[in-house]
Amino acid sequence: MSCPMPVPGRSHGCSAHGVSGCGYVPENRYPSAPYCRSVRPDGRGPYELGEGEEIVPAPAHPWEAPLLLVCVVANLVVLASAGHLVGLLTGTWRGTVLVVVLVPAVYWAVRGLRHARHRAESVKVSPTQFPEAHRIIVTLSTAMGVRVPEAYVRVDGGPADAGAHGLRRYLVLSGELFDDDGRLGDPDALAFAVAHQLGHVVAGHTGFWRRVAVLGADLVPLLGAALARCSEYTADNHAYAHFPEGAHTVRAHAGGARLYPRVNMGEMADRARTDRGCSLLLYHLLSRRPSNVRRMAALRDRGRRGRIFL
Repeated sequence: MSCPMPVPGRSHGCSAHGVSGCGYVPENRYPSAPYCRSVRPDGRGPYELGEGEEIVPAPAHPWEAPLLLVCVVANLVVLASAGHLVGLLTGTWRGTVLVVVLVPAVYWAVRGLRHARHRAESVKVSPTQFPEAHRIIVTLSTAMGVRVPEAYVRVDGGPADAGAHGLRRYLVLSGELFDDDGRLGDPDALAFAVAHQLGHVVAGHTGFWRRVAVLGADLVPLLGAALARCSEYTADNHAYAHFPEGAHTVRAHAGGARLYPRVNMGEMADRARTDRGCSLLLYHLLSRRPSNVRRMAALRDRGRRGRIFL
Protein backbone atom coordinates (compact mmCIF):
# COMPACT_ATOMS: atom_id res chain seq x y z
CA MET A 1 0.00 0.00 0.00
CA SER A 2 1.38 3.37 -0.96
CA CYS A 3 0.48 6.16 1.42
CA PRO A 4 1.26 9.86 1.27
CA MET A 5 2.77 11.44 4.33
CA PRO A 6 0.96 14.34 6.01
CA VAL A 7 3.33 17.09 7.06
CA PRO A 8 2.70 19.32 10.06
CA GLY A 9 2.05 22.97 9.43
CA ARG A 10 -0.72 25.38 8.69
CA SER A 11 -3.71 24.97 6.44
CA HIS A 12 -3.08 25.80 2.84
CA GLY A 13 -5.43 25.59 -0.12
CA CYS A 14 -4.66 23.87 -3.41
CA SER A 15 -6.26 25.72 -6.28
CA ALA A 16 -4.44 23.65 -8.87
CA HIS A 17 -6.50 20.56 -8.13
CA GLY A 18 -9.72 22.49 -7.86
CA VAL A 19 -10.41 21.46 -4.27
CA SER A 20 -9.85 23.03 -0.89
CA GLY A 21 -8.38 21.61 2.23
CA CYS A 22 -5.60 19.67 0.47
CA GLY A 23 -2.80 21.41 2.28
CA TYR A 24 -1.41 20.95 5.77
CA VAL A 25 -3.11 19.30 8.67
CA PRO A 26 -2.78 20.22 12.35
CA GLU A 27 0.39 18.91 13.97
CA ASN A 28 -1.43 17.58 17.02
CA ARG A 29 -3.53 15.38 14.76
CA TYR A 30 -0.61 13.91 12.83
CA PRO A 31 2.63 13.52 14.78
CA SER A 32 5.91 12.76 13.04
CA ALA A 33 5.18 9.17 12.03
CA PRO A 34 4.03 7.52 8.78
CA TYR A 35 0.27 7.59 8.34
CA CYS A 36 -1.94 6.62 5.47
CA ARG A 37 -4.37 9.32 4.43
CA SER A 38 -6.79 6.86 2.87
CA VAL A 39 -10.28 7.10 4.31
CA ARG A 40 -11.63 4.35 6.52
CA PRO A 41 -14.63 2.43 5.17
CA ASP A 42 -16.70 3.75 8.06
CA GLY A 43 -15.87 7.34 7.07
CA ARG A 44 -14.02 8.16 10.29
CA GLY A 45 -11.05 9.59 8.42
CA PRO A 46 -7.41 8.59 8.07
CA TYR A 47 -5.97 5.65 9.93
CA GLU A 48 -2.57 4.56 11.12
CA LEU A 49 -0.75 1.76 9.29
CA GLY A 50 -1.76 -1.56 10.78
CA GLU A 51 0.33 -4.63 11.51
CA GLY A 52 1.75 -6.12 8.32
CA GLU A 53 1.16 -2.95 6.32
CA GLU A 54 4.01 -0.87 4.98
CA ILE A 55 4.61 2.13 2.78
CA VAL A 56 5.39 0.89 -0.72
CA PRO A 57 8.34 2.74 -2.30
CA ALA A 58 7.42 5.00 -5.18
CA PRO A 59 8.20 3.50 -8.59
CA ALA A 60 11.24 4.62 -10.53
CA HIS A 61 10.73 5.94 -14.03
CA PRO A 62 10.62 2.88 -16.34
CA TRP A 63 13.47 4.24 -18.46
CA GLU A 64 15.82 4.79 -15.52
CA ALA A 65 17.15 1.23 -15.10
CA PRO A 66 17.82 0.62 -18.82
CA LEU A 67 19.47 4.01 -19.24
CA LEU A 68 21.55 3.47 -16.11
CA LEU A 69 22.88 0.22 -17.57
CA VAL A 70 23.72 1.90 -20.88
CA CYS A 71 25.44 4.77 -19.04
CA VAL A 72 27.53 2.34 -16.98
CA VAL A 73 28.68 0.59 -20.16
CA ALA A 74 29.43 3.94 -21.81
CA ASN A 75 31.38 5.01 -18.73
CA LEU A 76 33.51 1.87 -18.86
CA VAL A 77 34.22 2.46 -22.54
CA VAL A 78 35.22 6.07 -21.88
CA LEU A 79 37.47 5.13 -18.94
CA ALA A 80 39.05 2.26 -20.89
CA SER A 81 39.72 4.55 -23.85
CA ALA A 82 41.24 7.21 -21.61
CA GLY A 83 43.38 4.64 -19.82
CA HIS A 84 44.55 3.14 -23.11
CA LEU A 85 45.43 6.59 -24.45
CA VAL A 86 47.40 7.48 -21.32
CA GLY A 87 49.14 4.10 -21.53
CA LEU A 88 50.19 4.79 -25.12
CA LEU A 89 51.47 8.25 -24.24
CA THR A 90 53.44 7.10 -21.20
CA GLY A 91 54.50 3.78 -22.66
CA THR A 92 53.57 1.90 -19.50
CA TRP A 93 50.54 0.19 -18.00
CA ARG A 94 50.87 2.37 -14.92
CA GLY A 95 49.18 5.21 -16.79
CA THR A 96 46.06 3.10 -17.23
CA VAL A 97 45.99 2.26 -13.52
CA LEU A 98 46.48 5.93 -12.71
CA VAL A 99 43.37 6.89 -14.66
CA VAL A 100 41.27 4.22 -12.94
CA VAL A 101 42.40 5.40 -9.50
CA LEU A 102 42.50 9.12 -10.20
CA VAL A 103 38.95 9.56 -11.51
CA PRO A 104 37.18 8.37 -8.30
CA ALA A 105 39.72 10.22 -6.14
CA VAL A 106 39.19 13.52 -7.94
CA TYR A 107 35.42 13.12 -7.85
CA TRP A 108 35.58 12.34 -4.12
CA ALA A 109 37.48 15.59 -3.58
CA VAL A 110 35.00 17.58 -5.68
CA ARG A 111 32.05 16.22 -3.68
CA GLY A 112 33.85 17.01 -0.45
CA LEU A 113 34.53 20.61 -1.51
CA ARG A 114 30.92 21.09 -2.58
CA HIS A 115 29.72 19.89 0.82
CA ALA A 116 32.35 22.00 2.57
CA ARG A 117 31.16 25.12 0.76
CA HIS A 118 27.67 24.72 2.18
CA ARG A 119 29.02 23.93 5.66
CA ALA A 120 31.17 27.06 5.57
CA GLU A 121 28.85 29.55 3.85
CA SER A 122 25.20 28.48 4.07
CA VAL A 123 22.73 28.70 6.94
CA LYS A 124 22.05 25.29 8.45
CA VAL A 125 18.46 24.32 9.12
CA SER A 126 17.98 23.35 12.76
CA PRO A 127 15.27 23.41 15.47
CA THR A 128 16.30 27.00 16.24
CA GLN A 129 17.01 28.18 12.67
CA PHE A 130 14.08 27.75 10.28
CA PRO A 131 12.22 25.49 12.74
CA GLU A 132 9.23 25.00 10.40
CA ALA A 133 11.50 23.71 7.67
CA HIS A 134 13.35 21.49 10.15
CA ARG A 135 10.10 19.90 11.33
CA ILE A 136 9.04 19.19 7.74
CA ILE A 137 12.41 17.60 6.91
CA VAL A 138 12.32 15.38 10.00
CA THR A 139 8.74 14.30 9.33
CA LEU A 140 9.26 13.46 5.68
CA SER A 141 12.57 11.71 6.35
CA THR A 142 10.83 9.49 8.88
CA ALA A 143 8.03 8.76 6.44
CA MET A 144 10.42 7.91 3.61
CA GLY A 145 12.61 5.69 5.76
CA VAL A 146 15.88 7.61 5.58
CA ARG A 147 18.09 9.13 8.22
CA VAL A 148 17.39 12.83 8.67
CA PRO A 149 19.91 14.62 6.41
CA GLU A 150 21.66 17.89 7.02
CA ALA A 151 19.90 20.79 5.35
CA TYR A 152 21.13 24.21 4.29
CA VAL A 153 19.47 27.32 2.88
CA ARG A 154 20.99 28.92 -0.20
CA VAL A 155 21.05 32.67 0.23
CA ASP A 156 21.74 33.15 -3.49
CA GLY A 157 18.24 31.92 -4.31
CA GLY A 158 19.50 28.99 -6.37
CA PRO A 159 17.45 25.82 -6.90
CA ALA A 160 17.03 23.11 -4.31
CA ASP A 161 19.47 20.21 -4.48
CA ALA A 162 20.47 16.96 -2.80
CA GLY A 163 24.01 15.76 -2.27
CA ALA A 164 26.22 13.47 -0.28
CA HIS A 165 29.77 13.04 0.90
CA GLY A 166 30.93 9.97 2.75
CA LEU A 167 28.15 8.85 5.06
CA ARG A 168 26.57 12.30 5.12
CA ARG A 169 23.49 13.16 3.09
CA TYR A 170 22.38 16.75 2.80
CA LEU A 171 19.71 18.90 1.20
CA VAL A 172 20.07 22.43 -0.10
CA LEU A 173 16.92 24.56 -0.01
CA SER A 174 16.29 27.72 -1.98
CA GLY A 175 16.05 30.92 0.04
CA GLU A 176 13.14 31.96 -2.20
CA LEU A 177 10.92 29.55 -0.25
CA PHE A 178 11.12 31.80 2.81
CA ASP A 179 9.68 35.26 3.35
CA ASP A 180 11.53 38.30 4.71
CA ASP A 181 10.92 37.16 8.30
CA GLY A 182 12.43 33.73 7.68
CA ARG A 183 9.05 32.00 7.75
CA LEU A 184 7.79 29.69 5.03
CA GLY A 185 6.05 31.62 2.30
CA ASP A 186 4.22 28.46 1.23
CA PRO A 187 4.72 25.37 3.43
CA ASP A 188 3.32 23.12 0.69
CA ALA A 189 6.02 24.32 -1.71
CA LEU A 190 8.79 23.53 0.75
CA ALA A 191 7.31 20.14 1.69
CA PHE A 192 7.12 19.04 -1.94
CA ALA A 193 10.63 20.35 -2.65
CA VAL A 194 11.98 18.47 0.38
CA ALA A 195 10.14 15.28 -0.60
CA HIS A 196 11.56 15.58 -4.12
CA GLN A 197 15.13 15.93 -2.88
CA LEU A 198 14.65 13.11 -0.38
CA GLY A 199 13.40 11.08 -3.33
CA HIS A 200 16.84 11.45 -4.90
CA VAL A 201 18.38 10.13 -1.68
CA VAL A 202 15.95 7.19 -1.43
CA ALA A 203 16.49 6.27 -5.08
CA GLY A 204 20.27 6.26 -4.62
CA HIS A 205 20.93 9.15 -7.00
CA THR A 206 23.34 10.80 -4.57
CA GLY A 207 25.48 7.69 -3.97
CA PHE A 208 29.19 8.05 -4.66
CA TRP A 209 29.69 4.88 -6.69
CA ARG A 210 26.49 5.45 -8.62
CA ARG A 211 27.80 8.84 -9.72
CA VAL A 212 31.27 7.48 -10.51
CA ALA A 213 29.70 4.69 -12.57
CA VAL A 214 28.06 7.18 -14.95
CA LEU A 215 30.55 10.05 -15.04
CA GLY A 216 31.81 9.17 -18.50
CA ALA A 217 28.26 9.00 -19.86
CA ASP A 218 28.00 12.76 -19.47
CA LEU A 219 30.57 13.05 -22.25
CA VAL A 220 28.29 11.11 -24.61
CA PRO A 221 25.84 13.49 -26.33
CA LEU A 222 22.25 13.10 -25.09
CA LEU A 223 22.96 10.00 -22.97
CA GLY A 224 23.87 11.50 -19.59
CA ALA A 225 21.15 14.14 -19.95
CA ALA A 226 18.51 11.46 -20.57
CA LEU A 227 19.44 9.61 -17.37
CA ALA A 228 19.35 12.89 -15.43
CA ARG A 229 15.80 13.57 -16.67
CA CYS A 230 14.74 10.07 -15.60
CA SER A 231 16.15 10.74 -12.14
CA GLU A 232 14.07 13.91 -11.84
CA TYR A 233 10.87 12.07 -12.76
CA THR A 234 11.71 9.35 -10.23
CA ALA A 235 12.23 11.95 -7.50
CA ASP A 236 8.88 13.49 -8.43
CA ASN A 237 7.26 10.06 -8.03
CA HIS A 238 8.62 9.86 -4.48
CA ALA A 239 7.45 13.40 -3.71
CA TYR A 240 3.97 12.73 -5.07
CA ALA A 241 3.69 9.45 -3.14
CA HIS A 242 4.39 11.17 0.17
CA PHE A 243 2.95 14.64 -0.35
CA PRO A 244 0.61 14.77 -3.36
CA GLU A 245 -1.04 17.96 -2.12
CA GLY A 246 2.12 19.89 -2.95
CA ALA A 247 2.37 18.79 -6.58
CA HIS A 248 0.91 22.08 -7.77
CA THR A 249 3.94 23.93 -6.39
CA VAL A 250 5.98 22.72 -9.38
CA ARG A 251 4.58 25.91 -10.91
CA ALA A 252 7.28 27.77 -8.98
CA HIS A 253 9.86 26.54 -11.48
CA ALA A 254 8.01 28.44 -14.18
CA GLY A 255 6.61 31.47 -12.38
CA GLY A 256 9.13 31.96 -9.60
CA ALA A 257 8.48 32.13 -5.87
CA ARG A 258 6.21 35.18 -6.10
CA LEU A 259 4.32 34.75 -9.38
CA TYR A 260 3.71 31.00 -9.41
CA PRO A 261 0.18 31.26 -7.89
CA ARG A 262 -0.79 33.01 -11.14
CA VAL A 263 0.45 30.12 -13.29
CA ASN A 264 -2.23 27.84 -14.73
CA MET A 265 -0.73 24.38 -14.31
CA GLY A 266 -3.32 22.70 -16.50
CA GLU A 267 -2.74 25.09 -19.38
CA MET A 268 1.02 24.60 -19.23
CA ALA A 269 0.67 20.83 -18.97
CA ASP A 270 -1.52 20.74 -22.08
CA ARG A 271 1.28 22.31 -24.09
CA ALA A 272 3.31 19.11 -23.68
CA ARG A 273 0.93 17.55 -26.23
CA THR A 274 0.54 20.47 -28.60
CA ASP A 275 3.92 22.23 -28.80
CA ARG A 276 6.08 20.73 -31.53
CA GLY A 277 9.20 21.69 -33.46
CA CYS A 278 12.74 20.50 -34.21
CA SER A 279 14.40 23.14 -32.06
CA LEU A 280 12.05 22.38 -29.16
CA LEU A 281 12.77 18.65 -29.47
CA LEU A 282 16.52 19.31 -29.48
CA TYR A 283 16.15 21.46 -26.36
CA HIS A 284 14.31 18.63 -24.58
CA LEU A 285 17.01 16.12 -25.56
CA LEU A 286 19.88 18.31 -24.37
CA SER A 287 18.33 19.43 -21.07
CA ARG A 288 19.31 17.59 -17.89
CA ARG A 289 15.94 18.39 -16.31
CA PRO A 290 12.45 17.75 -17.69
CA SER A 291 10.96 20.93 -19.08
CA ASN A 292 8.35 22.64 -16.94
CA VAL A 293 5.51 21.69 -19.31
CA ARG A 294 6.51 18.01 -19.41
CA ARG A 295 7.02 17.82 -15.67
CA MET A 296 3.63 19.42 -15.02
CA ALA A 297 2.01 17.02 -17.47
CA ALA A 298 3.54 14.01 -15.69
CA LEU A 299 2.41 15.25 -12.27
CA ARG A 300 -1.10 16.05 -13.45
CA ASP A 301 -1.70 12.76 -15.27
CA ARG A 302 -0.31 10.06 -12.98
CA GLY A 303 -1.37 7.35 -15.41
CA ARG A 304 1.37 8.35 -17.85
CA ARG A 305 5.13 8.31 -17.36
CA GLY A 306 7.18 11.44 -17.91
CA ARG A 307 8.47 11.86 -21.43
CA ILE A 308 12.22 11.38 -21.85
CA PHE A 309 12.78 11.56 -25.60
CA LEU A 310 9.97 12.38 -28.06
